[in-house]
Amino acid sequence: MTDEPILSVRDLKKHYPIRKGIFNRQVGAAKAVDGIGFDIAPGETLGLVGESGCGKSTAASSVIRLEEPTAGEVVFNGNGRGGATRNPDGTHPNDVTRFSDAELKRFRRGAQMIFQDPASSFDPRMTVGGAVAEMLEVHGMSDRHRRRAIVEDLLERVGLSATDYDRYPHEFSGGQKQRIALARALVLNPDLIIADEPVSALDVSIQAEILSLIDDLQTEFDLSLLFISHDMSVIRRICDRVAVMYLGEIVEVGPTDEVFADPQHPYTEALLSSIPTPDPRSTVGGIELAGTVPSPTNPPSGCRFHTRCHRVIQPDGIDVDQSDWRGILNFRDRVAAGRVDVESIRENVAVDGGPASDGEVGAQLRTEFDIGERIGDPEIEDTLQDAIDRLLAGDDEEAAELLSDRFTTPCAETVPERTVHSEGHESSCLRHQREQAAAPNPADD
Repeated sequence: MTDEPILSVRDLKKHYPIRKGIFNRQVGAAKAVDGIGFDIAPGETLGLVGESGCGKSTAASSVIRLEEPTAGEVVFNGNGRGGATRNPDGTHPNDVTRFSDAELKRFRRGAQMIFQDPASSFDPRMTVGGAVAEMLEVHGMSDRHRRRAIVEDLLERVGLSATDYDRYPHEFSGGQKQRIALARALVLNPDLIIADEPVSALDVSIQAEILSLIDDLQTEFDLSLLFISHDMSVIRRICDRVAVMYLGEIVEVGPTDEVFADPQHPYTEALLSSIPTPDPRSTVGGIELAGTVPSPTNPPSGCRFHTRCHRVIQPDGIDVDQSDWRGILNFRDRVAAGRVDVESIRENVAVDGGPASDGEVGAQLRTEFDIGERIGDPEIEDTLQDAIDRLLAGDDEEAAELLSDRFTTPCAETVPERTVHSEGHESSCLRHQREQAAAPNPADD
């Protein structure tokens, strides 16, 4: 690998405007991708992973300009223009976001995309050979015999037959269609392939075959790969490095083996804990993210993961069990949103037609939010019980105000900076900033 990345993404954003009213005025934006950055070296595979809705696919389509980015820079050095010298105005000559139509066409000879559902990307009225050969025709190859020879050779390389050229998409299985999609992505001999969930719609056995094929083709064609998935086991199988994405931001990036062995961000920990274990005797469960799932139209302040984080920081003066603390914050947020139905809980707790006592309802509230029967800190316990009593008395606003005033977290107040754990391994978590700040400085010795 060379020192110069084949793809360099900086502060990439894709915001979708939200418009309302008779004048169609913009009143907000859904921040699907909100300032991500990464590099891909020649021959490297970078995995972009996260749960559904985190912005992975939007990032991919913005990088390749299937969607117009809102802001940011995407520098691609594999399009024949080369070099890293910037223009006098500070822009990069290879910035894909600034390409003209002609430049964009040349760029797409060097960068191709594989989609999650290959069936939807094929014209059912066109033979698969024609669909793959069309790319060559668009880019200037007028000799149809030569086009056919190239496509037939590619079909065989991806595990199909040259005679499949004249067949139609509906005649192939899902795995075979994905092989054809691979052939179409390779037909222009690109330097970079962006694969957006290429195996998620396939059976597990077929997934293994396609992943092995991608691995072999990457070596044969010397490809760089941006591989997008929500499946951590697939990422581990195929990627050199991994970038973990949450709510439009990259929260951790590093070598795959290192991230899997020693995850530094709580969200990465949760994703890794969701990988099924083959041992039926294992009693180790996954990390449950029980908090509030935020919306990209209104992301939380501070660290965007704090509304669900199982390691959310307690402020100075509070020291309670971490599971109780997460439960208290969840209770606070639900009360503030007016989403605690006391009367419904009272009806469910009632036995033999008799009314439930406030003590029984309060105990059920604690159970639902995984808060212990009594908090170890008497002051915290008194505040929590006071809020519960106000809620039971119908003073919802007072209960919400009391909880919001007393129970806060630094994670909601501070946007975490990147912490470097080792060469190439970084994460954005306030815990690490505090640990580094508290660590003794060797220079002081």
